[in-house]
Amino acid sequence: MNQNHLDRVKQVVVNTIIARLEITYEDYIKQVKGFENIPEFFRVHLYAPANKEERDEALNNLYEKLKSIVGQDLVENINKLIILIELSDQLDYEIAKIVQTQFLEKIEVNQSIMPLEIFEQSLHLLNQYEQRKKQIELICESLSFFFALSKIPLIKLVMAPIKVAASIVNANSLVDTMEEGYRISRGIKDIKPFIIDFKQRELSYLDSILEKYKYKVT
Repeated sequence: MNQNHLDRVKQVVVNTIIARLEITYEDYIKQVKGFENIPEFFRVHLYAPANKEERDEALNNLYEKLKSIVGQDLVENINKLIILIELSDQLDYEIAKIVQTQFLEKIEVNQSIMPLEIFEQSLHLLNQYEQRKKQIELICESLSFFFALSKIPLIKLVMAPIKVAASIVNANSLVDTMEEGYRISRGIKDIKPFIIDFKQRELSYLDSILEKYKYKVT
């Protein structure tokens, strides 16, 4: 199967993840001001960025360039965001490949999401548990980073050299992610309770998958 088909299956994987997140965090999305845009932010910026190969090279080039022009703390937070984007992409492509080879007959043509059980079985077959735990940590750190940026009075001055460097290495997508991240964060009064809940719920979800499938013959 060609890359275009794999990309379509990967998008179905991403849509399935976001649909599950929307259900898991419905209490925040519907009841807490500022969280209604979180699912779309995850879908567009953290889980499904386009042009993988070009983007990965651009992000790595940006990291090298930023090391000489902005503070170490900012560089490290940006680097964690880069690692998160690349890791999420890698894990979801791995899931898509398993779905292609083992579960494709269980997915209707052109459907936008798959049964959650297929995603969970694929994750278990790939033994992605430790990598998904790392992803959870990076998401929490990135959300904290965006929230901190949103509280900086002169954020445009902070972002100016980052934008220049990003334009040079064609990594504008990362700037878009940062700007959207702190834009959304401005509407959130306190993100710490969500980050604590997110980590607990996501780790519990991974544990539930392991418990569900560990005795099943694959």
